[in-house]
Amino acid sequence: MFSGYLRAPCQNKHEVQCPPTECISKIRFSPQGCPMTLLGATSWDKSCRVWQIENGLGGMNISSKPMSLIMSDAPILDLSFSTDGRVFYGGCNKTASMWNLVTGQSSVVATHDLPVSCLSYVCSPAGGDMLITGSWDGRLRFWDMKQPRPLKEEVLGEPIFALDAQKSFPMAACVTGRKVHVFNLQTLTKVNELKPHSMVKFNLRCVACSPQHDGVAIGSSEGRVSFISLQQESGCTFKAHALFEDNVFYMHQTNFCVVDSKTSRIISGGGDGRIAFWDYKKKCNISYESEAKIPNRNNSISAGDASADFSLLAYGRSYDWALGKTRAIANEPHSIYVCPINGKQVRS
Repeated sequence: MFSGYLRAPCQNKHEVQCPPTECISKIRFSPQGCPMTLLGATSWDKSCRVWQIENGLGGMNISSKPMSLIMSDAPILDLSFSTDGRVFYGGCNKTASMWNLVTGQSSVVATHDLPVSCLSYVCSPAGGDMLITGSWDGRLRFWDMKQPRPLKEEVLGEPIFALDAQKSFPMAACVTGRKVHVFNLQTLTKVNELKPHSMVKFNLRCVACSPQHDGVAIGSSEGRVSFISLQQESGCTFKAHALFEDNVFYMHQTNFCVVDSKTSRIISGGGDGRIAFWDYKKKCNISYESEAKIPNRNNSISAGDASADFSLLAYGRSYDWALGKTRAIANEPHSIYVCPINGKQVRS
């Protein structure tokens, strides 16, 4: 039995002020190299919001300050920060925009034929800006934002649901259906197409590149989390957000996953309202932490991310649309929390 030296994520948590007024679609921290720790969130209320986060006393005194807000003409589905604090966001208006937090101005830098479901900013090998966008139109596009046409387009043939780009290594991965597509960002070429273990029966919902460059973590609609190795090693699959009770298998989709930058931990959040910690090398569960159930409220954790130094976890408590429009609750509150990630080792 494994247990971690982890303070529960639901303890010492800080609730950010002025959260979105509708379902939270994505949460992102600013990358390493950004002069301050920023937290961004996008929502179906058509907003993209940014807070400045302070982490005092080793996570015992977390504070946040609303910094900026911009509205779109359609729901926003994803965002990404540059190292100099610019924000890129995209969504259901089929475009991606660059937002200057200093001037407050935004401009369209990428377009698709259907909603932009995911995007990621990276610094190109030549030292310039590059934005990667994925869409429900099944196309992955690479932009230098100096011209209206993409540098490269990859037609994947089915809707793209999630994307992650490794900031310290020229690697990106996106998911369509039950496939993971891996790209080399130096050559802008697809270098691998991966499939999860046969136990994963449903579509993939999220993806995270390992900072160790040895594989990718994925989460699926039936609540599983998997790690697929890129080094010809065996991977692993966990029932992270799926429960088997009274001969019934309850599936809650996995809405986010992140891989620890220093260890082999994976953190995921799902529709069951739980945050799960896993070790993909030891192939074991470290711990679960649950939000308290609130009657007559959707208790899903719809989005989340870890800070660049992996000291903080941010997650949103919001409906994740897994059960369709009929299960959405009118005027339901939506919350975003920031909490410390403590403990660096796992023992048996």
